[in-house]
Amino acid sequence: MATAQSRVTDMTRGDPVRLLLNFSAPLFLSNLLQQFYNLADTALAGHILGDAALAQIGATAALYGLIMNFAFGMNNGLALTVSRLFGAGDEKGVRRATAWMLALAGATAAVLTVVFVGVRRPLLVLLQVPEASIDGALAYLTLILLGIPLTMAYNMEAALLRAIGNSLTPLYFLLFSTVLNIGLDIAFMQLGVGGAAAATVVAQGISAVLCGWYIIRNYPALHFTRNAFANGKKFAANMFWAGLSMGLMSAIYNIGSVVLQSSINALGSTYIAAQVAARRFAELFFIPGGALGIAVATYSSQNLGAGRRSRIMKGVTTALGIYFVWWVFVMLFVFFLSDPAVRAITGTNDEVIISNAVLYLKISAPVIPPMAVLVIVRNMLQGIQHTIEPLLASGLELIGKVIFGVWIVPAVGYTAVCFC
Repeated sequence: MATAQSRVTDMTRGDPVRLLLNFSAPLFLSNLLQQFYNLADTALAGHILGDAALAQIGATAALYGLIMNFAFGMNNGLALTVSRLFGAGDEKGVRRATAWMLALAGATAAVLTVVFVGVRRPLLVLLQVPEASIDGALAYLTLILLGIPLTMAYNMEAALLRAIGNSLTPLYFLLFSTVLNIGLDIAFMQLGVGGAAAATVVAQGISAVLCGWYIIRNYPALHFTRNAFANGKKFAANMFWAGLSMGLMSAIYNIGSVVLQSSINALGSTYIAAQVAARRFAELFFIPGGALGIAVATYSSQNLGAGRRSRIMKGVTTALGIYFVWWVFVMLFVFFLSDPAVRAITGTNDEVIISNAVLYLKISAPVIPPMAVLVIVRNMLQGIQHTIEPLLASGLELIGKVIFGVWIVPAVGYTAVCFC
């Protein structure tokens, strides 16, 4: 049986293809599990509670995605310092970075919770949530926002393990969380969409506690004392900006999605339901990008710390090749199976919902290759401490989505959402 220590991976030596596949495969499966949970959540809401509940959850989907992706990106950015010091063999530095990662992630979670809970109703109004859906959307969103500290805690622990090359253990905890989440969904769904949110928060909280206990028990190299915070202002500031940069890189994309969601909500509940169904599948298609991106960021950061810069571009080209193979399977699925798949997930007989969900998938799937280049190269740049260029690229995406959301979608309709 593999021990906790045997799962630590030094990515500064060995074949990049093997290293990236071994590291990204658990990440891929983790994200796949998360998306399958989202699909199950959507299916349960659609089958048990109906199209109205689907619209209530869908109306907040982009906002929830914004928070989740910022937390994910922020923690992975903070963890890059741990990766770099681990690659350099600096044990004292790893402990110091772990201490500050905990402090910075905790402070960020507190700020996000207070701010978003305080403005949740105005946000729903700004998002143009239909009046018929606003009460349910508010109930769902309130519980999700109160769970931000638990979401941040689990993401921090998983990122910390990945920083030292262990991407397998977070998969086990996510598998447990997913099964628990679905079970709680079934138990709580009769309470309405608020029950679905409560199930998510409780499952994340239990996973965060267990993952934290696992790290304390098995990784003494990550233990730290109060002295780790001494004279650390500059060190903490550098970590914070690396984390914020990666968090913003993820969040800027989602800010554009929030703007776009507002335009979708204005189109009415039918289009909201179509969009949430289509996004659940589209997010499955983008999973390898996220997994390979984090793998490349960790790989690049460790090799930067070890002074092995020549290996970094090999990792990038390897990751792009892996993603291309995945894209071929995505295209086959979209053009042959997307219609029955959407019907099965939504539980709806509304042909307008189904046809618009399928339209979204058939337009978005063909443009995965340039998106793969963007995601993987941005993460490589983050890994080698180039934080400005990825933010600029994300900023261009934001501008594009704002243009579509504010001007083009209201004029053209749902087809513009798909092309955006």
